[in-house]
Amino acid sequence: MKYIGSKEENIEYRKRPGAYAIIINKNDEKVGIVTDGADYFYLGGGIEKGETKIEALQRELIEESGYSIKNIKEFEEVGSHIYAEDKGYLEVIASVYIAEFDEKVTEPIEKDHTVLWVKPEEYVYKMFREWQRYIMERFIEERNEKKQ
Repeated sequence: MKYIGSKEENIEYRKRPGAYAIIINKNDEKVGIVTDGADYFYLGGGIEKGETKIEALQRELIEESGYSIKNIKEFEEVGSHIYAEDKGYLEVIASVYIAEFDEKVTEPIEKDHTVLWVKPEEYVYKMFREWQRYIMERFIEERNEKKQ
């Protein structure tokens, strides 16, 4: 696992494993990300006690988008040491997947989240966290390699 960014000295970080998805459309031209109106993130979030990574990913996607997902493929796992105003110092361990929306199963629970379909190249440096930008760069590289 690759760590992105730096770690501050003499700070105790609380581990926060999470599962996140890059949602692709059928033509693989755009990806689904989420915004809270100010920042851009991947859909997904923390893994709750007793959940597997995939269970957490499926739950988070329903909460944030209202959609179930299909064709889930493991992409990469990264770590990062961050400070979040509402959670303090965290060691994020992000398991990132590539998936597609399947069926709308409910209205999203998280009303402050809006799903956007974007061109990855236009949003790579707009992603909120450094590890998210790294993942988008890797996604673009891999997609370009497949096209060649």
